[in-house]
Amino acid sequence: MQKKEIIIQFTNIPSFLNSEKIQSALVEFSSLYGFTIGKLSYNFVSKETLLEMNRQYLKHDTHTDIITFDYTLDKSLTAEFFISMWAVAKSAEEEAQSVENETLRVISHGVLHCMGKNDKSEEEELDMRKHEDDFIHLFHVKHKNHV
Repeated sequence: MQKKEIIIQFTNIPSFLNSEKIQSALVEFSSLYGFTIGKLSYNFVSKETLLEMNRQYLKHDTHTDIITFDYTLDKSLTAEFFISMWAVAKSAEEEAQSVENETLRVISHGVLHCMGKNDKSEEEELDMRKHEDDFIHLFHVKHKNHV
């Protein structure tokens, strides 16, 4: 039996992130929920690009940290993520978190949406935060070179 190829791509990834560690964590994390990874594309873009995408695709005239285009089928995660590090840094400051932790939170946030998790209600938001924290704990984040 041929092993399924896992494709995780990063475009303009911040220098403090270790793509190999993130890939490994994403594979482990998704398997905990009974999912496999087909193809995930993480695109780190400017705040202006993400604002324009938010206007065009979601009809929201606000900044956001991530937009997810989910193509997942049959528990095989396939999606495109667009992330604004400007918005991530702003959220990190507001939440008294490191930018590294907040970036990991956003990376997992998109995947969790693809797994069917929502954050519309307060209860869902708390549940989402717990799962995001579980992803962050896979890294034991203490120093930039651990991410």
